[in-house]
Order: sequence, then structure tokens, then C-alpha cells
Amino acid sequence: MHKEELVLLHLTLFHMKRFFEEAGIANGHFRKYEELGVQPVHIHKSKAEHKKAIITLCKGLSDIFKDLSPEEALKNQKVQELLRVIALQG
Repeated sequence: MHKEELVLLHLTLFHMKRFFEEAGIANGHFRKYEELGVQPVHIHKSKAEHKKAIITLCKGLSDIFKDLSPEEALKNQKVQELLRVIALQG
């Protein structure tokens, strides 16, 4: 994968992280990511650093889904709003 593609993937996962944080669902799940100090806007960072950030974000997202049942997620107002938007576009 080219560095530009990695940065784009990093950015996409970063937006997912933000969504879950704003929804109040993320509860320390991204602490290790924050400790890395690598964000998508840090284009000067190496491919390896972006790969590590991507893997760390994926781990945080995975942990959210491990800790949160689908029923609980669907009760969240932000998740409901997102699903309405997706339904309207489909």
C-alpha cells in the first residue's frame, strides 16, 4: 500500500474514532492510539508509524464492539441518527 493510501485509511478510522467518542461510546478504548502521537495530518510520519496507528485504531474499534452489544449500540442517539442518514441515502 502506498503511503497516501495508508494516510487515507488512517483518516477514515480516525473519523470512526471521533464518531464513537462523540456518541459517548468510547470509554478509554483509544488510549493507546493517543499515546502513539500519530494522527492522519502528520504526513511527515513514516509508513510504519501510520500502519501502527491504523492497527491501534482497529484494536480500539474492535474493543468497542466486544464491550458493546448491538442492542446497546442501537439505543445510542448518535448511532440512530447515523443509521437514519444511511437509510435515506440508500
